[in-house]
Amino acid sequence: MIKRVTSDGELLHVWDDSHFFQDKTNVEALKIHALWLCYGIKYDFCRFYTADGAVICGQDGSFVVSDFGDCGFDELAKFLTMNGFAEIFCSERAGKALSENMNCNRKDVDLMRFNGIGVPCDTEKDTPLEELFNILKASFDIEFEPWYLDMSHRIRHGVARTRRLDNSALVIQHELFGSALISQVATFPDERGKGGASRLISAVCAELSESDIFVICEDELCGFYEKNGFSKVCKKSILRSE
Repeated sequence: MIKRVTSDGELLHVWDDSHFFQDKTNVEALKIHALWLCYGIKYDFCRFYTADGAVICGQDGSFVVSDFGDCGFDELAKFLTMNGFAEIFCSERAGKALSENMNCNRKDVDLMRFNGIGVPCDTEKDTPLEELFNILKASFDIEFEPWYLDMSHRIRHGVARTRRLDNSALVIQHELFGSALISQVATFPDERGKGGASRLISAVCAELSESDIFVICEDELCGFYEKNGFSKVCKKSILRSE
């Protein structure tokens, strides 16, 4: 049965029992935990649910599903369809099962782990979000207002951090339980190919050296991240409504 979480204790109990954070490749669980740290249960637009073998977070139509053990994917597919999902991020196993039970387009992406040695470098840590957005929007299909509201909230709660080096920027989505996730790596179009993003990634990896560092990317970017010290770990799935 899928049940909405109405108290912090409910979610903590599930996480403790299922040992969510022992597997650092379970970035879905860490994404959900980061959202819980940011928003808790007091905002109606960000909801948390427990199910048999899964924890779910829905934020404005985007869902993250962390499945563990035996999960009732039929019921989960009905629940997500009923809630009108726009996008779902989940494990490859969940992606395959859910896509067989709902109308959606599935795209598999790569989870990569950093195995190199980062080179320290002074990076800009307090770039105004408006300036950061101008770099990121050249590479990502994002809208300013929802991105700004979410990112500023994450930063204010100490979950996310931003870094900039010259004309390149990225976001550290979270650093939790010895695992860090880098995302939204971007460079102004006319500055690409000059090594700026690589230097920034190396500097951030040096900064995060106490944690296992991950990035999620599409197949065509794997070569870039491999050149920067990352290697493939597993696949994840992104499901989008048709």
